[in-house]
Amino acid sequence: MFERIIAFVLLMLELYHTIGHLLVLFRIRLLPRKDLVRIRFYFLADTLTVFCSSILFTGMYRWLAVAQIIQHMYYVLFWDKTYLAKKILNWSSLDWLRSPRLNQWELDSIIGTSFDVGVHILMAICLASYLSTVQIIFAFVLVHCSAYVILFGRWFAWASPSYIPDWIEKRIQPIETTH
Repeated sequence: MFERIIAFVLLMLELYHTIGHLLVLFRIRLLPRKDLVRIRFYFLADTLTVFCSSILFTGMYRWLAVAQIIQHMYYVLFWDKTYLAKKILNWSSLDWLRSPRLNQWELDSIIGTSFDVGVHILMAICLASYLSTVQIIFAFVLVHCSAYVILFGRWFAWASPSYIPDWIEKRIQPIETTH
């Protein structure tokens, strides 16, 4: 029973991270850079989720989890300080839409975010094997509802590039051409 509860909570977290990263990757919902800078420790929570899912709970795909953990710890430690950290911050933000580099393909950011999505999906699949179909569906429903409230709600600064409310628009600043 306790094992299923842990698997259920970890599955919800992995699914939530997957949705969040997909929304950024496909430019569906983004935050202003200044807000993204403030949620630095989300990347630590993201890392801890993979650590718990792979290293502590399932014991599966540890090598992949270690690669993801190294990637995320770099961003946690050097947040908004190094070229690569600033680059992923810029690319992941609404401010990027005001950047002269808007139409450039940032393959390293795309590949890195895709890798992260892949790790979360793989961890979710591993965790799902501990749960019944009903529990998996319930986890999907809860994650969908929480993502809707947090990522699509009017209370937070997440916005669609095609419609940015005025109060969020005021938070966006042009990005310098160098990272």
